[in-house]
Amino acid sequence: MPSPPPLASIPAQVDGWTQTVSASVPPDALEMLGPDDYVARLYRDPQSLTVAELFVAYYKTQLRAKNAHDPKVCLPGAGWNPTESHVEQVPEPGTHRSFPVNYYTISKNTEREVVLYWFQTFNGVYTFEQQLKAHRVWDAIVDNRTDMALVRIIVPVTGGSEKTATESATRLAQAMYTKMLAYFPSGNKHS
Repeated sequence: MPSPPPLASIPAQVDGWTQTVSASVPPDALEMLGPDDYVARLYRDPQSLTVAELFVAYYKTQLRAKNAHDPKVCLPGAGWNPTESHVEQVPEPGTHRSFPVNYYTISKNTEREVVLYWFQTFNGVYTFEQQLKAHRVWDAIVDNRTDMALVRIIVPVTGGSEKTATESATRLAQAMYTKMLAYFPSGNKHS
């Protein structure tokens, strides 16, 4: 079994973002997800004053009843309506490579938010649960590993600028992808 550092060790300051608070996750949501470790934080970009919500759930193995599930399932369950959904490629900092993320916009009453999320493993990044499940069997047989993390970033759309929210979410995604590599040494091919 992998022994990664606790998610609480993700720095409070990451590439210009500063943690403002540790967010709470409702106990029933944690019970349903059943992660081995998780972190929920609010970060703020002091230059743009943008606030971003970070949630990471880490699982030592996917071979059990409770696992991460697609935010497209739980966000509508919390009253958010999807308005756009597609996969985007995010440039990996300092390289010519990129990694895929789910780009998802949601709305509730007058609020709008940009959501970026992905499933990260030692063998790469996946955007769909079905991909993750298909590779889980192979990874279990070949490498005896099925550890994974769900990384989700939410940035509110303020002042009507979805572009600004997207740019902010992308910058935090780049920083978090790099930080998550410590949890998955070796591999990290892009899927």
